[in-house]
Amino acid sequence: MTTTVGPSHSQEGSGAREASSIAVQVRGLVKSFGSGDTTVTVLKGIDLDVYFGELLLLVGESGGGKTTLLSAIAGILDIDAGDLDVLGASLIKMSPGTRTRFRGQTMGFIYQQFNLLPALTAAENVAIPLLIQGTGKKEAISRGRLMLERVGLGDRTEFLPRNLSGGQQQRVAIARALVNEPQLLVCDEPTAALDGPNGQKIMELIRDVGRAPDRCVIVVTHDSRVFQFGDRMAELTDGRIVGIHPIQREATA
Repeated sequence: MTTTVGPSHSQEGSGAREASSIAVQVRGLVKSFGSGDTTVTVLKGIDLDVYFGELLLLVGESGGGKTTLLSAIAGILDIDAGDLDVLGASLIKMSPGTRTRFRGQTMGFIYQQFNLLPALTAAENVAIPLLIQGTGKKEAISRGRLMLERVGLGDRTEFLPRNLSGGQQQRVAIARALVNEPQLLVCDEPTAALDGPNGQKIMELIRDVGRAPDRCVIVVTHDSRVFQFGDRMAELTDGRIVGIHPIQREATA
């Protein structure tokens, strides 16, 4: 199977979509860092819709603002201007505490830094989002073990992070992001530390999350192997979205 990217098109793709199908709506988003003469504007008025049931890829040059946009959508980074609605709620109108609770209840995160707790086993690390939500420890760890099996680490559930390879730690971090079945999954280079077969397995899991009608996935990537799993591709250059393209899959003999 080959994957091609179609010509740039409107947010709605081949036809208009109902507003109720929008999972993430970004309008006029601006974000700068620094102050005075050292101010650098990283995002320069971003407009973007992400729909339920899709996997959107964010691509573009390094330093173009992809990770900053992802962090803003995840509610981790405050914005300077614009509107940002996620899963029907305005992030900019939430208090910090409300936003934290909202993230924990609705989102999953896969970042380049694994952020595993060194004193906890793989299963305990994966169980953290469930424990935060109030799931009992025994059930949370049991579900953590099951998710580790799904990412190919069923024989590493009791290992500490220091006894796992970089790729294995990445898969633990991915299992942690998926264990609470988030409505919105945001991923920053999820296959960067993985070889071909494991990257394929992980992207299949991530794609399955996005296919659910009440969920969506946003993936920042430079890995062309990931393209086949996406529905649309948004290209960022110098803090602006310069094109949104459908991803077309064509069977080959």
